[in-house]
Amino acid sequence: MNVPIRARIALFGAGVVALTVVIFSMIVYTLVERSLIAQQDTALSARGQQLAQFIVRRGTVPRDGPFFPPDLSTAGETFWEVISGNQVVSDALVNNAPPQVPASVLARAGADGYTTTIRPRPDLPLRVYVQAWSRPDLGLNGYVVAGRPIAALTSQLSTLRLFLILGALLSLFAALAASWFLAGRALRPLESMARTAEEIGHTQDLSRRLPDQPTDDEVGRLQQSFNLMLQQLEDAYRRLQEALAAQRRFVADASHELRTPLTTIRGNIGLLLKRDDITSEDRSAALQDIAGESERMSRMVQDLLTLARADAGQHLDKAPVELQPIVRDVSRQAQAVAGDREVKLDGADDITVVGNADAIKQLLWILVDNAVKHTDRGGHIEMGLQREDGVACLRVRDDGTGIPAGDAEKIFERFYQADTSRSGLGTGLGLAIARWIAEEHGGRVNAINNPDRGATFKVELPVAKS
Repeated sequence: MNVPIRARIALFGAGVVALTVVIFSMIVYTLVERSLIAQQDTALSARGQQLAQFIVRRGTVPRDGPFFPPDLSTAGETFWEVISGNQVVSDALVNNAPPQVPASVLARAGADGYTTTIRPRPDLPLRVYVQAWSRPDLGLNGYVVAGRPIAALTSQLSTLRLFLILGALLSLFAALAASWFLAGRALRPLESMARTAEEIGHTQDLSRRLPDQPTDDEVGRLQQSFNLMLQQLEDAYRRLQEALAAQRRFVADASHELRTPLTTIRGNIGLLLKRDDITSEDRSAALQDIAGESERMSRMVQDLLTLARADAGQHLDKAPVELQPIVRDVSRQAQAVAGDREVKLDGADDITVVGNADAIKQLLWILVDNAVKHTDRGGHIEMGLQREDGVACLRVRDDGTGIPAGDAEKIFERFYQADTSRSGLGTGLGLAIARWIAEEHGGRVNAINNPDRGATFKVELPVAKS
């Protein structure tokens, strides 16, 4: 059976109060009972000792009791009784006779007295004090008895017991009501959180938040933690949506980019297969187109594989790398592939970074290749390496066509090509890979247009700590 938390708290609180009240009532009842019995016994012993002293001092035994002795069945007063031989004198009666004290009680009574409970009738318990007395010089001896029906004491204890029981029940109900009320107030924010969470689950609206709690207690911390979790879920969901959108766009762009070389290859192969009268020049041109498009597809697939590994969270292996030799090698080798464009190195400081040498070399080649593609024949490309404000700055500057207005950030997106007339020169993935390599090294890459002509690509990498 599932019991609500509010009911469990209320029952637990009421149970604790009930247990406390019961224990307290038992202690009170026991103390009061013992106190009343002790007070009664003290009064009876004082009365009995006073009577024994009176008889011993006077040397006479009362012969008669009062003319109209009360019946202890209906009266609750204290009575006395003197026993001397076969003579019994009492100021009260039970069934028209003095109360009968058992011989065993008399045998246990001595000069110090003895207090006990007797029952001259099964339904009439009496609390009595019995003390022996004697006057050897007169040949007198016997016992004095001072007693009282315990009905009055029993009535007082019954009243007290009823009061304690009613008090315990009232305390129980009051504790149950108070616990129910307090538990309801304490759990009200949790109920609000539960309703809000259910609504968020139904509406899928992760932008909603739980209302702020004014207190810095467990409920307030739970509200803050829940809102923080919602914020993290919203951010994760947004990143997931952006990743899915980017993936769909990536797949669409890749399909579009691959369709062109595949169409060219398929068309040239069809031409070679269907026509037997094709000239050697046309056959050579078709084969060159097939080879060129195949090489372009190979580069594109390799670039896609690199970006896919980046998206999967793959990281580069890093170690201390000296940048100067890499920059010099790329500058020297670039002159051989730049054709009639001039590539020169404009200074290279001795700088060491923590990174991957192959990846940094790939980044430089991407920037140099991009500069060559967008620089006309006879143009100039400059490379440089300087230390600036604790970072290593790699620069590739050209005097080509520059970057169209507003495209300084877009050119680093995948498959984006600012110059559509040159779309066949590359895959549109190089600069995206360059940005990933720079970010993997804890740096960044950006591009700006030169004041006169062309553009400058700048890569900033943190310098290794010595």
